[in-house]
Amino acid sequence: AEEYVAPRFARKRNSRQLRQKILESHANVKDLNLLESKMNFIRAWQSLPEYGISLFVVRFHGEKKDELLGVSSNRIMRMTLPEGNHLKTWRYSTMKAWNVNWETRHMMIQFEDDKNVIFQCLSADCKVIHEFIGGYIFLSMRSKESNQQLNEELFHKLTGGWL
Repeated sequence: AEEYVAPRFARKRNSRQLRQKILESHANVKDLNLLESKMNFIRAWQSLPEYGISLFVVRFHGEKKDELLGVSSNRIMRMTLPEGNHLKTWRYSTMKAWNVNWETRHMMIQFEDDKNVIFQCLSADCKVIHEFIGGYIFLSMRSKESNQQLNEELFHKLTGGWL
């Protein structure tokens, strides 16, 4: 059983419990075909709490240690680096503006409560975070109609860095 389970989980249960859990899990999927197995895997993956969140190592203005910035389709999260605990969450609906100082590579996001969040991205170019935010805001502005015309100018304006 220890060959199938990560050591950090194996420590929490004895090998008899692990074997039983593995056999139960195998019984749940042994009769599925390939397509059903893939769909079950995708559904399980999408149900994870961190699904759809892109993580970046950043240093917030005035802080000495690195932290994580999570960017998802409707919010931005400030998180601790080793554990990934959420410290603060901001929704795009409360965002007034965002911009990048291309010389210093610092990004500033302004929210409705007149709070400015300033950080420097350490794990990627700040342009990547800028593009994520602009892309998600562009998608949120689109209607559900499949025949809607794509506004390429607005898309490039939101993701291109020339707000």
